[in-house]
Amino acid sequence: MTIKEPEIYKIVGKIGDHYKNNVNNRFVRKALLVLDLPQAEWDCLDGLTTKSEYYKAQGFLFDELYEIVLAGAHLVFQARQKVMPNVKSLVVGAPAPGKAPPEQDRVLREMAARNLPMNLQILSDLVNELYVKTADLDRQAHEKKSPVYEKIPELKELGRYLIQ
Repeated sequence: MTIKEPEIYKIVGKIGDHYKNNVNNRFVRKALLVLDLPQAEWDCLDGLTTKSEYYKAQGFLFDELYEIVLAGAHLVFQARQKVMPNVKSLVVGAPAPGKAPPEQDRVLREMAARNLPMNLQILSDLVNELYVKTADLDRQAHEKKSPVYEKIPELKELGRYLIQ
């Protein structure tokens, strides 16, 4: 079943924009390399910013929306565990030998490091909002059958990924 719900498009767009501008920007991207996400999840998250017109034309399947939810949740969970303890050194880092970073870049890197916890929280909230809306539509679409989310056992761990 194809979902063409405007609210879903709006939430997915917010996730894509926030991910691109605040979580996977030029200052934080290098720090995210320590995350152990499958390539399919990286592709899913990156696709949010490049495939918006495609999704608007084709719609979403429930499976695709739950993939987005899980990819976002895994990113938030791992970033909190692996990036946050060393965020300053991972994001700000040491300058290249014999070359000091421009002052403006240094300030922006420090701001990115300082704001990463809040940006991960915002991403977590958006992913949760997408899950709640998708699960609601899923239940409505499958009144007589089991909703799709019941067939994806990992969604039972979603709260742990997003809150911890």
